[in-house]
Amino acid sequence: MDPIKIVIFVAAFLLLLLLGRKLSHFSESSIATPLGPPPEPAIDETPVTTAPSINRKEPAVVGAELPFPIHVPEIERDSDGRYNRPEFLNYYFEETDLVRGPENPAAFYDDFYLLVRDIENSHTVLYKYFVATPQGLQKAMEDEHLPALYLEDQALIVPRWDVSLILQTVVKDIMKSYAERRHHDDTHALPGDDGSSNTS
Repeated sequence: MDPIKIVIFVAAFLLLLLLGRKLSHFSESSIATPLGPPPEPAIDETPVTTAPSINRKEPAVVGAELPFPIHVPEIERDSDGRYNRPEFLNYYFEETDLVRGPENPAAFYDDFYLLVRDIENSHTVLYKYFVATPQGLQKAMEDEHLPALYLEDQALIVPRWDVSLILQTVVKDIMKSYAERRHHDDTHALPGDDGSSNTS
């Protein structure tokens, strides 16, 4: 037999063998892929589902969700049907959470709200106070780029973050204005009106 033919035959045989193995390996790979997904997606799903709850900003806690931290007199009704104080419904800060507090208790400023209800007429009023520490005033001016800071009447300066002190001061101010308004109403009653009420 011609040696050249033998070499060509062996080369062709090896080439067919190599091609067959390649096709067989490709066939196994393509069949194995759709049989089941790789385990990585199941592992990757866990961070996707837990990440929002970790990075999510929790809503601020409000006073209606907490016990009232200060003592206030019991609501009483006198003989003429007037009440000694309004009902305190809720309190909260504009930005600061009541439980966590500010990042720096000594340099703090925020708007404080107290919701009350006048029991006599079921009228609700939302009081707003600007509350700050001395360092907080400086921080407010720097944050807002203000050359001066004008404080309105309802502003409260405290030495540091203290929810009980802030709430006690605001409640005291509201009760004082409530009593003054009652006194004003009594002294400006119509002639002949003794202030008594026929309601029971």
